[in-house]
Amino acid sequence: MLRGENINRRPLKNIACRLICCLLFFALLLPARPGSASGLPGRLNINTATVQQLQELPYIGESRARAIVTYRQGHGPFQNLDELTNVADIGEKSLEAIRPYLTLGPEPPSQHQPSSVTFTGQITTRPGDIQLLPDGRYYPTLVDFIKKAEHSIDMAMFLFKTTTSPGNKPAMLVKELIAARKRGVHVRVVLEHSGRDESLNKENRRVAEKLRKGNIRVFFDTPATTTHTKVVVIDRRYTFIGSHNLSHSAMAYNHEVSLLVDSSALAAELIAYMDTLH
Repeated sequence: MLRGENINRRPLKNIACRLICCLLFFALLLPARPGSASGLPGRLNINTATVQQLQELPYIGESRARAIVTYRQGHGPFQNLDELTNVADIGEKSLEAIRPYLTLGPEPPSQHQPSSVTFTGQITTRPGDIQLLPDGRYYPTLVDFIKKAEHSIDMAMFLFKTTTSPGNKPAMLVKELIAARKRGVHVRVVLEHSGRDESLNKENRRVAEKLRKGNIRVFFDTPATTTHTKVVVIDRRYTFIGSHNLSHSAMAYNHEVSLLVDSSALAAELIAYMDTLH
């Protein structure tokens, strides 16, 4: 990775144009999605999933996960996914959010066709470069840049949700951030504090406690305004920005798209913006 070079401070409007062009280009390459949720590769078996595994699903915390397992133990295996609405605190909206991630039995061999866009190797950038990070490409690239951070990591996230399941990606990110702080990197994390979604607040507070124990500065925004940003700035030069929240479903299952931008000018603007959030 190239570091410490003289940065070409091109106008931000040029960078914005390139961001839009990249997003449009990638959108043209994606196959059309069906109107109904058909499920994603590696779906979770609702009839065998543990409490820890169920917490990997969006909007499913520990209490809902335990309610699902308790219902299953009392009523036997689920015969269809609609039966989940019989579980306490699982309504139609919650079911529709988690339906694409679930199956009633062993998952058949995946018929998922790989995208025509493929990536290999670690990303190395030069000043002014913009890299596309679709789907699962985001997480390993972010980890790589966190590992190589030299002096600062600034992050603003709507949701940062960890679980105790082996391989939980957000939990591993927490460890990488703490490791970076131990080697002298200044780390700041700004998280959403919702005025209406206590389950989101619970997840963000849990992560904040872990990060603070690792000597990381954590701030919350005001409940009056939703902070829906998903931004990471590393070494005041490298910006990760897009749709990825720091949840396992976003980084492992969802169709998400983010960008990596090598620009100290853009990084400075975003850091100044983060300063206004807390």
